[in-house]
Amino acid sequence: MAACQTVQQWITQNVLVPVTEFITEAQEKCDEIGNWVEENVEQPFEQQVSEAEEWCSDWPWPLDWICDIVVVIVTVIVWEIVTVVKWVVTIVCQIVTVVVGTVVTWVLQVVGWFVSFVVCVFTDPVAAILSIRDLWTAYLDVIGRAFGLVDTLLADVGGILGDLENIVDTVASGLGWLGTLLGFIKGVIHLVRDVIDAARDVIHAVGDLYIGILSGNLCRIIRGGADLITGSLRLGFDTGFGFLPWAGARAVGSSIGGFRDEIEQYRLERLIRRSLANAFDKDEDRVKRAIKKIGINVRPMGLPFHIDARRMFLNSENATFNPKTLHDAGVINLYRMAGYWSDCDKIYNEPDTEVVYTGTNLHVTYADLGTYLANGPGSTTPFRVYAITRMKFRTHLDTAQRKMQVLGVRLFYEIGEIEATLPEHVPFNAGTFAVQQALFAAAFGRDASGRGLDTIPVVSLFSYIGLQDFGLTTPFNPSKKERNISGVTYRNLTPDWGLRFVLAHELGHYVSLDHKNRAGGVRALDEIMYVGSSHHYLAASTPFEYLLLEGEPRFTFDDARTVWEWITSDVVRDILLP
Repeated sequence: MAACQTVQQWITQNVLVPVTEFITEAQEKCDEIGNWVEENVEQPFEQQVSEAEEWCSDWPWPLDWICDIVVVIVTVIVWEIVTVVKWVVTIVCQIVTVVVGTVVTWVLQVVGWFVSFVVCVFTDPVAAILSIRDLWTAYLDVIGRAFGLVDTLLADVGGILGDLENIVDTVASGLGWLGTLLGFIKGVIHLVRDVIDAARDVIHAVGDLYIGILSGNLCRIIRGGADLITGSLRLGFDTGFGFLPWAGARAVGSSIGGFRDEIEQYRLERLIRRSLANAFDKDEDRVKRAIKKIGINVRPMGLPFHIDARRMFLNSENATFNPKTLHDAGVINLYRMAGYWSDCDKIYNEPDTEVVYTGTNLHVTYADLGTYLANGPGSTTPFRVYAITRMKFRTHLDTAQRKMQVLGVRLFYEIGEIEATLPEHVPFNAGTFAVQQALFAAAFGRDASGRGLDTIPVVSLFSYIGLQDFGLTTPFNPSKKERNISGVTYRNLTPDWGLRFVLAHELGHYVSLDHKNRAGGVRALDEIMYVGSSHHYLAASTPFEYLLLEGEPRFTFDDARTVWEWITSDVVRDILLP
């Protein structure tokens, strides 16, 4: 190996990777603070509040009403304190780690490049000239991190507004049916959150366009353009395109949508209570324990499920199944997936991938990719090719988490990794359930007994064989004679908005929902369980839902009925009262 290449790889492997590995781990811990607080602080507290509310209900009037008011006031005070602390810590942590990490990484990259450039000038002048590309890539990484920080902070603002919605919901729950009137406030908050979310999409799209143009990556340019169009349209519809009467109509419609959602939450609480009473034959002790677990008197309310979320990756050091073998076979284009100059033959079907050194968020240099493709495993610093960026995966999980609350299901998640080790993993063979079930059995320790159903395996894949599949769920529904090794796989597509609901759709299948509604009819675009193959795009409700009410697809109250039939029949022994 030439001295030039030796120096480049030594700096990468012994300086850049160890430092950025530490920075990456710190950034990921910051991202996980919110989820940890929700699962380990907020949820136990909510269960205690639910139990207190049930205790209040046993008192005679008006003492029960006074008790409820006291519990709600205490709950709101504690929740405000926890929420403020959670978001202050999260945001400060994210800003510090991203800013410090970006500066440190940039300085190390520039110094490392300069040292290797000097060596290369005297030993391999051509390599020295070509290394300027890697300095340019380091600059684009800084720009990408800046856009990423803005994206993260806007996501945090959306999370804060989501917590504010939950506080309104909790107060509404304590007021009984009168609390549904607070739905108008909830609708306005939801509209503001939608505006923030649309602005976030626009900024992220601008970043993709800017970096895609400067790097010559056609796929990123197309993805950025598609996301910019959808984000701008959403922003226009939410704000009225600067036309005040339309903006007013949108505000009124959103308020009505919030009122409707508050009524459905009130109905959902009654539905869950009836379902529990029927399931346990009016065994009051078991019903109370179930109610406490669900947190039925507070918001967000729902039976807790834990998502074991994994990003699929290709390991550069795998001797038999690695990025080189797939690149050489034409299955993937490693340069395209790494964000370098390339064409884009799959257009919307190309996943938003990232190629980084193992354990870091540091993008692999163009020079290292060339060396790797020429010489194979062991020739460069180890790296991984991920099927989805961590930021986009979080967005999809957060969206599913928010949507599933309408069904009385509460999701918590952790993001991990899973290696693609077999040819049927890339592209994924979804022709039968066999490959998916084998993956879940080997990587997650699942079986078809139905145990552990409150933990949901979710894998984000590169692609499926053919273009027709967006996601695949292997369900566990004994009543439908389906006893599979259950779990979910899906892929990310362009444009992201609209298709980011694919994961929520697949999780809907996991909890027993079908493409058809309870009456056996086809669904329209305003329902998350809609499927394109039905060719039934519009219903009377569709334009109102998108233009005036929520502005996005939703689960229906009938969907909640179906889910709770599944919970209190097929899987009650495992996940409700294990």
